[in-house]
Amino acid sequence: MVQESPLTPQVHPGPRGLPAPRWSQGSTGLAYAALALPAALVLAFVAWPSLSTLIHSLLALNARDEATGFAGLANYRALFAQPLFGHVLANTAWFTLAASTLSVLVALALAFLLARVRGDHPMARGLLVAIFSPTIIPTIAAANLWLYFLAPQIGLVDRLLRWLGLGGENWLGQPHSALAVMVALYLWKYAPYYALFLLAGMQAVPRNVLDALRLDDPRGALGFWRVLLPLLAPMLLFVTVLALLNAVETVDPIYVMTQGGPNNGTNLVMYYLYQLGFEFFAWGPAAALSALLMAVLSSLSALALIVLERRAFHWQ
Repeated sequence: MVQESPLTPQVHPGPRGLPAPRWSQGSTGLAYAALALPAALVLAFVAWPSLSTLIHSLLALNARDEATGFAGLANYRALFAQPLFGHVLANTAWFTLAASTLSVLVALALAFLLARVRGDHPMARGLLVAIFSPTIIPTIAAANLWLYFLAPQIGLVDRLLRWLGLGGENWLGQPHSALAVMVALYLWKYAPYYALFLLAGMQAVPRNVLDALRLDDPRGALGFWRVLLPLLAPMLLFVTVLALLNAVETVDPIYVMTQGGPNNGTNLVMYYLYQLGFEFFAWGPAAALSALLMAVLSSLSALALIVLERRAFHWQ
C-alpha cells in the first residue's frame, strides 16, 4: 500500500465529484485585476449616473439644471399632476401590451416555421434573409424607410392601395392609426429577433421527446399544448420580459416619424422624458421620471436575467 506524502497536495471533491479548483495568491490577484476595468466601467456609466439621477429627482432644479434646494417628493408630485403624463402612460401601456404580445406570438410562429424548414431546402436561404433582414437594420434607418413607405400620395403603401381601388390613408396623420403603425414597426423589427431565442429553446428539447410526440400525436396539436409549450415556458417567459423591456424603451421611431403626434397620439414615456428635459427644461420632473423608469426597467431586466438563469432545461 502506497502512503501519500505529506507534501502531496490534497484535492477536495467539488460539485458533481469534480476536483475543486485551488487558487494561488497570484492567480487570485490576477482575477481581481481583470475585474477592475469592468467594475470601473459599471461604476462610471451605470452606478454613478443612476445615483446622480435619483439625487437630482429630490432637488429643486432651475431651467439651467442647477440645484436651488431640496425638494423632497415635489418633483414626483409635479410629474403626476400634469394631465399629459396620464395620457402618455395610457399610450405606453397600450403600445407595450400590443407590441409585446403580438411580437411574441409572431416569433413563436416563425420559430416553428424555421424548425420545420431544413437547411438544404431550396427556399431556406431566401426565407432566412426575408425574415431576419429587419433585425439587422438600425432603428433610425427602419423608421425612415417606413416613413417613405407610408407617405401620403407618393408612398408605396398609398400607391398599392390606389392600385387596388381602396383609396389612400394618412397613416401617420391620425392618432389611432399612427400608434398602430408604431406597433407594426416594432413587430416587423423585433419578432424575428425573438424567434431566434424560441428556436434555440425548441432545438434544446431532447430528441426522444420529439420522437415520442410524433408517434403519439401525429398532428401535433395536443402535443404542442401539453408537452412542447410547457417545455418552452421558461424561454417564452424570458422572451416576453425582453419584449416588454424593448417596448417600454421605444423612442427612436417616435422621434423620427411623429415627434409624439398627432395630438400626442404616439407620445410614449421615453419620448415624453426627452420633451421634459430638452424641450420644456423641466429638469426636476424629468429626473423624477428617469428615476421611475430606472426602477421599472431594472426590475424587468432582473426578471429577465433570473428567468434566463433558471430556464436551464427543467425536464432533465
